[in-house]
Amino acid sequence: MEKPQIILGIDTFSFYFPLSYHQKEHVITRLKSYKGFYQENDYWTESYEYRSEAFADRGIKIYVFQKKQSVWGPMITVHPMLLLGDPDRSALYNPRQKTYRELERRANGILEQVGIPCSLDGMKLYRVDVTMNMIFRDPAPVNAYLRILKKGQLLPHYQLEFFNKGSMKAKDAKEANQNSYKQSCRSCAFFAYNKTAQLRMTNHFPHMLIGKSVLRIEAQLRRKGMKKWLGGDIKELDNRHIIQQLGNKAPKILKWYLKRTLLVHGEHLHYQEAVEKVAAIKREEMQKRMIYLLRKTSDCRDLSAAVKALQETYSLNSGQCRRIFNKFEKLGVSPITLPNTDSLSRLPDLSSFLK
Repeated sequence: MEKPQIILGIDTFSFYFPLSYHQKEHVITRLKSYKGFYQENDYWTESYEYRSEAFADRGIKIYVFQKKQSVWGPMITVHPMLLLGDPDRSALYNPRQKTYRELERRANGILEQVGIPCSLDGMKLYRVDVTMNMIFRDPAPVNAYLRILKKGQLLPHYQLEFFNKGSMKAKDAKEANQNSYKQSCRSCAFFAYNKTAQLRMTNHFPHMLIGKSVLRIEAQLRRKGMKKWLGGDIKELDNRHIIQQLGNKAPKILKWYLKRTLLVHGEHLHYQEAVEKVAAIKREEMQKRMIYLLRKTSDCRDLSAAVKALQETYSLNSGQCRRIFNKFEKLGVSPITLPNTDSLSRLPDLSSFLK
């Protein structure tokens, strides 16, 4: 397999600021005067959302919402590279003081235009998307790695997320789900998707990516997730410092998620080759359990379901399962395999691309 080009950085970040009722009415009135204004109300859950795409091409999306009679507030989502004038929507941002100040200046001009009574530096940083682009010339590895990630372990307290028809988050929900994988909890989401397919779907495919395929992997960190990686109380840190530090920690953050999702640092082989490697193990009991795990991982929805089946079949505890995974790692083989008919004979472990 070709070695991909790896680019790390920040894709987007979001800010939040509470509004009074009159401030909210003023902002919504302003937003309604622009094209790309949408309203989504759910009276059953008492949630109300107003969304403006008027400045999306300039790198700013604005949401004004309220949930269950909470305080009204705008969510300002910034695509930094687009805001700074880069037309490539796959480009990632690496924060620097000079570029961040220019980014703030441009964003504040738009916020003032729509009547939001606060600049970015006065808002609370709500979410930061720590991102890796893996750029291939061949689309086959992108599709194969997406399948591998979908076979990975669902982390404790996380749940799978899918695009829903009519939610306005994707033009074609079925295609978007085929080309993506996401699991999330209240503090973070782990998201992988075919960026090339997404840009084509939204008619934003740049000429810079002609002849290339991009696998994007993101750790979407909310406030609690940011604290985990920066330590201590982040209230004392300014927004630029938080974004910059998370960008610097991108390899460590993404590697943490990949290792816990895929469990084994080993190559993904054709199923039959992986079975043959395991069959060479002398200890018959271990060999039997490893081959069973290979088969169940191939047959089940994901690694979590396969491990559960393994534990139930052989009455294993978590420590015994860990020893099985350690044996796979010693062999340099992942229990998540490629179909025997796959054009790719082997793929490196994703975390091996991060130092």
